[in-house]
Amino acid sequence: MKVALVVDGYNLIHSSPPLKKLWEKSLYLAQERLVHLVADFCSVEGTEGWVVFDAYRRSSLDTLEEVAPAVKMVLTGKGKTADSYIERFVLQNKSYYDYIYVVTQDFAQAMTVLDSKILPLSPKDFFKQVETSRQELKKRSSPSSFKFSPRIADYIKEELMHKLRRKK
Repeated sequence: MKVALVVDGYNLIHSSPPLKKLWEKSLYLAQERLVHLVADFCSVEGTEGWVVFDAYRRSSLDTLEEVAPAVKMVLTGKGKTADSYIERFVLQNKSYYDYIYVVTQDFAQAMTVLDSKILPLSPKDFFKQVETSRQELKKRSSPSSFKFSPRIADYIKEELMHKLRRKK
């Protein structure tokens, strides 16, 4: 199943107290942290992700940068908002993906992209899912998950094992 996750970057940063606090120190660090959270989530969930940041005041076109194997960061171009980019993305890609999750606090934005394949997700719910995914990632990569102690009995056919047990 092909699933996409599209995130309104600044909207999500402003919805998260830790990211908002980081923003006050450095816009770049807040963006980077959000992109890493999305990348971790996408790697665990097997989804493709887009983090869209408003950059409509700049004079250039949209900029798309692959920041992880399945995650792209978009800076919108002149006159375009993250909302308009997300709406266009959904319209152009809803036939390609089985589902597209749209993460935004902007309820009006979420309603404009409503469709049976388009699933709005609040920042609060998204961060809950991110935490669940991060716990899963930790569990998968913990040393205890790699314990392997092969036994000869694992490689012997059941019939032979039965004969060996009878000879005891």
